[in-house]
Amino acid sequence: MADDDLQQHLNNSIYGPPQTNPDERRQYLGSLRERVFLRVRNQDIELPRALTAMQNALTAHQGSDYKLLINGKMGPDLTAPYMTAASKANIQFTMVNDGTANLRPEGSGVLLVARQAINQPNIDLPAPETPAPKPEKKGWFHFFS
Repeated sequence: MADDDLQQHLNNSIYGPPQTNPDERRQYLGSLRERVFLRVRNQDIELPRALTAMQNALTAHQGSDYKLLINGKMGPDLTAPYMTAASKANIQFTMVNDGTANLRPEGSGVLLVARQAINQPNIDLPAPETPAPKPEKKGWFHFFS
């Protein structure tokens, strides 16, 4: 072995093999942004619309080469509905409980990822539909001002 190869082998043994985009992998539970189809943030995991959106996405990709990554630090009471939905759609799921999983509100709670890059432009939950604001009712005295 040459000295460079020996040093590389030692570094891989000590630190592990080098990874591509380690910051991105920490943000997306070990996956890459280009593979994510839908993301539910930790702050949104309890919302009914988040579960509905994930169930619709799982049903649309039923039996395909997609996988559900679930933040294992969230607890079983929050993640059980997502595991049930993945099982019903026949999609594999993995509980991620290593250093990439965190409990910050903007962190990833549940991800639907593909095995290859799909480059989905918008991976976050769609914004909730807000009703149009109602016009303010004016009282009788508004005519005098």
